Amino acid sequence: MTLYDPHLTPTRRWRLVGAACLLGAAALMPPAASAQYTMEFAQTYAAPTSNFISNTFLNQAALINATRPDAPRAAAPAALPMAPPRVERSAAELAQAAPPAQRAKLEKVYAQLMPGYQQLERQLGWPAEDVAGAVVALLAGNYMAMTGTEPSDQAVSAAGHQLRASAQLQALLAQLNATDRRRLYEQCAMLGTFMALAHRSSQQQPPQVVSNLRHAARENLRAVLGPAAEGLSFSARGLQFR
Repeated sequence: MTLYDPHLTPTRRWRLVGAACLLGAAALMPPAASAQYTMEFAQTYAAPTSNFISNTFLNQAALINATRPDAPRAAAPAALPMAPPRVERSAAELAQAAPPAQRAKLEKVYAQLMPGYQQLERQLGWPAEDVAGAVVALLAGNYMAMTGTEPSDQAVSAAGHQLRASAQLQALLAQLNATDRRRLYEQCAMLGTFMALAHRSSQQQPPQVVSNLRHAARENLRAVLGPAAEGLSFSARGLQFR
């Protein structure tokens, strides 16, 4: 099975994108360095989410309200303008959450994840460079890592449409300038895909590494959702909170 297999589901493609980036980075190094890099990579599971993401507009009230059946809907969600791509800078900002010795390598991994995420975005039926979809990727990737389970493609796709249709969320996005919308889109997409990769690779890691990963994912979700993070789930209707 390859990344370009037309029968590959979006969720499976998401995991393969992450694995390919990890293996590709490791393959550039000698075997001894590769083993050391893998250990360093595992330690980045404990890195918190970026301050930019948690401090921008994401807050539990907006996201929880967007999931309610009676939530106000945007009549026709407009594609808000964004600044040109800044993948390398976004990756560098995200990598600042890691210990200094790991930042350069982690920055490369983040940047390599972006093209694969954009392919996933198309397969899920989301508009290109859709901030709402990237927010869902952030939530879904951390949900996978926190719970050890994977939402269906249909549930992830529905969640993107659900947030995009939220009048409150669209209003908050409209308050950001074009550069900050770009930063939010890229960093949410990178970190969500990274955590989905971490979930997949944790299956071959010691229990303590898995525990660290789940703790990091929980803290990431709490930074965005507050106490409601524990009640997050995905269904055919999209995001739900208990």
